[in-house]
Amino acid sequence: MLSSKSEDKELLVAFGLAETKNKAFECLLDKYQKRVFWHVRRIVIDHDDADDVTQNTFIKVWTQLEHYLGESKLYT
Repeated sequence: MLSSKSEDKELLVAFGLAETKNKAFECLLDKYQKRVFWHVRRIVIDHDDADDVTQNTFIKVWTQLEHYLGESKLYT
């Protein structure tokens, strides 16, 4: 069963399957959203701008994750 505690490899496999893609992405959001936000927030001072950058980051994840080669950690 997928959750935010699932290993990245498991989430990537699930993201690649049409029937579990949405759930896998939801788990990725749960796992990394806060961490990404606070990383962005250190760079972008305004809270609303940091929210926008974080949202745009995850939109790119949604559209490009199928091209991820696995040569680095998923968080990076």
